[in-house]
Amino acid sequence: MTEKILQVSEMSSADILKQFTAMNQKLSELAAFVKPSNSATLLSPKEVMDWLSISAPTLNDWAKKGILNRYKLGNRAFYKKEEIMSSLDGTKYADKL
Repeated sequence: MTEKILQVSEMSSADILKQFTAMNQKLSELAAFVKPSNSATLLSPKEVMDWLSISAPTLNDWAKKGILNRYKLGNRAFYKKEEIMSSLDGTKYADKL
């Protein structure tokens, strides 16, 4: 990595703006290559029930049986969309995925 030192004291405001614009452009280009890790989509129980057209007792039953993993944060429950898709792939619910 090369290191550049930008001396601001002898630059006009227009030059400083130009430098920051160039840095912003380079950062934007770099950001296009960076993908967030662990970008799991979390769904609420209601979202899962609406998506799969199932009832609350069915969702709770699947969570108790280990068909779907339930994640709790305080008193709220969430489900990972990717896990739902892989768990139900090949079942009668696969057409809803």
